[in-house]
Amino acid sequence: MHSAIRITSLVLTVSYCFATTPSSADRNYHAFKDQQFAAFNAHYKQLRAERVARAVALGKRVFQLESQGRPTACAHQILNEIKWLIGDTADFPRIDGRLDALQDLLSHPERESLATQQDPADGSWGRCYTEWFFKLDATYDHLNRKSTRNLHPKVPLRFLDRVNSPKKLRDYFDAVSTSDIARYGLDHSRELNESMADLMRFIIRGRPAGYRWKPGIKATLMDLLLHRLRNPATGWWGERYLSNGKVEFVDNLSLTFHIVRYLDGKVADMQKVVATTLALKDRDDPAGWLDSGHYTDHNNMDVAVLFKYGRNSATDLQRREITATLAMLLHWCLADSLQPDGSFRITESSSSMEEATYFGVAFLARIGYFDKSRRFWTKQDFPEAAGARRRIVAYIEQHRRNGAAGGTYYEGALNEMGVDPNGQSHSK
Repeated sequence: MHSAIRITSLVLTVSYCFATTPSSADRNYHAFKDQQFAAFNAHYKQLRAERVARAVALGKRVFQLESQGRPTACAHQILNEIKWLIGDTADFPRIDGRLDALQDLLSHPERESLATQQDPADGSWGRCYTEWFFKLDATYDHLNRKSTRNLHPKVPLRFLDRVNSPKKLRDYFDAVSTSDIARYGLDHSRELNESMADLMRFIIRGRPAGYRWKPGIKATLMDLLLHRLRNPATGWWGERYLSNGKVEFVDNLSLTFHIVRYLDGKVADMQKVVATTLALKDRDDPAGWLDSGHYTDHNNMDVAVLFKYGRNSATDLQRREITATLAMLLHWCLADSLQPDGSFRITESSSSMEEATYFGVAFLARIGYFDKSRRFWTKQDFPEAAGARRRIVAYIEQHRRNGAAGGTYYEGALNEMGVDPNGQSHSK
C-alpha cells in the first residue's frame, strides 16, 4: 500500500502537441487551447486556477481514502468528471456544482454504492457521473466483465438510443469530432476518444446482450472511421479545431490506439501509422508519447499496441527502432513504475490507483513480458517476470474489493496476466 501519495495536480493538463505536418494548433496545443478559451471568456485563466486549487485539495482526499482501502468508486467518478470539466470546458457553474457534489459525498461515504448500481431511469451505469459519454464508458466496463458479459440488464439500456440509427450516430460524431472552443468554450476531444472506443466495441461486437442496434449502423461507423475522421497526412485520428475560419487537425495517440486495436489492426497505411508513432516519441500528448515530459504506462501501452499491429508493415529500420524502443520502455516500467509491493507508481495524470495498476500490467502483458507467445518484438527471455507477476497479483488481490473503478480494472489486469477472477493461473 502507498503510505504517502503525492498528487500535485489532479487536472488533466492540456499539453503540447506536434503533428508530422504541424498546423498552428498542433505546434503548441497548450497555448492554442488557452488562447481559444480566453477568447470565449476573458477571465478564463483566473477562474480556472481558483477551481484547480479546490479540485487538488479534494482529489488528495479521494486518493488517500483509496490508499486506505476505502470505497471510492463514486468519488472517483465525480473527480474524473471534474478533471475533464476543468481541462476541456469553461463551464464554471457546472464545475462548482461538481466540486460541491464531491465535497458532499466525502461527508456521506454511505452513498459510494451508487457508482455500481444501474440507473433505473435509462439503464446506464456510472450513476455518479452526469455526462453521457462517461456513463457510456462506465456501462461498457460493467457489462464487459466476465460475470456480466452475457447477462441481459434488468433495466433496458435506453440511454444508447441517443445514437442508435445511422443518422443519429453520424450526427453525434459530426458534432464531437470538431471543436470551436472560442465560440462554445468546449473541447470535444476526450468525448470523441472515449465514446468512439466504447461504441466501436458495442457496435462492432454486437453488444450489449439483448440490445438491438439499428440496421446499417455498423456500416455507418466504419465509414466514419475509415473515410471521414482520419488524418490522411499522418494516418492517425484526432480532433479537428475551428480557429480563425480554418479547420486544423490535432492527432491523438489514445484515439488512434483505440481505433487500430478495435479494428484488430485491419487499417490501411499501417506503415504510415508506424512512421508517425516513431516521429512523435519525444513529444507530449495528446499526439506524443509523453505526459508533461515524462513517460506513463498508459501512453506506453498505446504505443506498444500500435507497434504490434504495425510491425509487419514496418521497414527493417523501423523494426529495429521498435525493438530498441520497447526495450527502453520496458526498462523504464520495471525500474521506475513497478513498485516492490506489486503496485505501479501514481503520477499526476493517474485517474486512480486501480487504473494505474491496470495500465502498468497492460503494457507489460501486451509486449509479452509475462507470456512469450505475445512477445512480438524480441526473442529475449525474462526469467524475473514470474516473480513480478506474483507480486502484482498479490497486490491486486489485496485491493480489488475496494477498487476505485469497482474492481473492473483490477479484473482486467488479472485477465491480461492470465489469471481468472478467482485468482487461478491459466497461463504462464
